[in-house]
Amino acid sequence: MEYNPQDFEQNWKKFWNDHETYKVSNDSDLPKFYVLDMFPYPSGAGLHVGHPLGYIASDIYARYKRLNGFNVLHPMGYDAFGLPAEQYAIQTGVHPAVSTQNNIERYRQQLDNLGFSFDWSRQINTSEPKYYKWTQWIFSLLFDHYYDLQSDSAKPIHNLTDYFASHGTDNVHAYSQDDHSFTAHQWQTFSKKEKDDILMSYRLAYRKTSFVNWCEELGTVLANDEVKDGVSERGGFPVVKRPMLQWALRITAYAERLLIGLDSIDFTDALKTQQRNWIGRSQGAKVIFNLEHSSDSIEVFTTRPDTLYGVTFMVLAPEHPLVNQIVTPEQSEDVNQYIQKAAAKSEKDRLAEVKSVSGQFTGDYAIHPFTKEKLPIWISDYVLYGYGTGAIMAVPAHDERDHRFATHFNIN
Repeated sequence: MEYNPQDFEQNWKKFWNDHETYKVSNDSDLPKFYVLDMFPYPSGAGLHVGHPLGYIASDIYARYKRLNGFNVLHPMGYDAFGLPAEQYAIQTGVHPAVSTQNNIERYRQQLDNLGFSFDWSRQINTSEPKYYKWTQWIFSLLFDHYYDLQSDSAKPIHNLTDYFASHGTDNVHAYSQDDHSFTAHQWQTFSKKEKDDILMSYRLAYRKTSFVNWCEELGTVLANDEVKDGVSERGGFPVVKRPMLQWALRITAYAERLLIGLDSIDFTDALKTQQRNWIGRSQGAKVIFNLEHSSDSIEVFTTRPDTLYGVTFMVLAPEHPLVNQIVTPEQSEDVNQYIQKAAAKSEKDRLAEVKSVSGQFTGDYAIHPFTKEKLPIWISDYVLYGYGTGAIMAVPAHDERDHRFATHFNIN
C-alpha cells in the first residue's frame, strides 16, 4: 500500500479537530499536569525554526504524561502586543488589529501542520480585551494595596489611610521607601496631593521617574534587548536615555516572602538561582556623604559598611540629578560630553563592558563621614541610576572594578 503523507496527515488533522481530541476537561479524576510553552509573537514572517524547536520538546513531554495517565493541560496563545505591528501599520496603513489577526491565523495553520497536541479551546490572545482586562484588574489591586509588615501580606490602602487619620505614623507597620513622620491631625490637614504623594511611597504599584531607552523616530520606549550600539534593533534609529514617569512594582517590600516561597517550588537549582538574582534582595546600610560646596548630600547603599574606611572616591551614574548641580565650570564641557556618550548606551552594554574603564571628574568633592577627608566625585557609566541610589562609595582595596578605575585615573 502506497503511503501518501499529504492525504494521511490531512485526514488525522481533520479527525483531531472534529473530535476535539486534545480538549481538556476540568472535571477529571486523573492527576493534573500543566505544560506551558512561551507564546510566540505573531509577526508577518510566520514561525521561525526556534518556535518548533521548543514546542516539539514540550509536546513530546505532554504526550508522554498523557500516556502515563495524567490529565494534561497544554494550551497555546499569542503574545500579540508589540512594536512591529505598530510600525507595520504606519508603513502600510493596515490596522494592527487586522494584521495581528491575519498573522495569528497563519501561525495557527503552521502549528496545526506540525501536529501539536494543543487544547485550542484555551487559546489566549494578549491583545484582546477579554485577556488584558485581567492584567489591568491585577494592576488595580496592586495600586490599591500596601504591604503590612506584621501580617507579611498585602492590605487595602484604605486600612492605612484610616490608621493615619487616627494615629498618624505612630507605630505604623507598613513598608515604605521613605521615612514619614506625622500626627493624625497633620494628616487631616494635608492637601489631597500631599496625601497622594505620601501614599505613593506605600502602594505596591507606584509611579517613579526612571531613565528609559527613548527612540524619537519610533515614538516609544524600548527594552534593553531592543537596543544595540545606541540604535534601535528595528530600523536602526538613535536611542537615548531619558527620564520618564513610569509605573513600578514595590518588589522590595515582599522580597523575603518571594525568596522563602522559592524553597517550596519544584524548580531546578539553576532556575531558582536565576529567580533569586532577579529578586535581588540585599542586606546592607545607607551611608550619607555631605558635599564640600553644597548643602546637598550623596546617599549610597552598601552591602559592606565595614569597608567605609577604605573609601577613596565617589562615583555617580551619569544620569544622577546631582551631577548638574555639583559640576564645576572647568569640568562642565567634558562632563556633558560624557553624559551624552553614556546616554547612547543601553544598560546591558554598560554592564557588559567590564574590562573597559571610562569616567569623568566632576570637579567637586564629598566629605568622608568619619575621617572628614575630601573624596573626589566622578561619574562613570558602570554605575546605573536605576540600581540602588545611583551612587557608590568606591573602595579600591576591596573591589576589583573600583581598583581598576582608581588605577586608570590615578586616584589615590
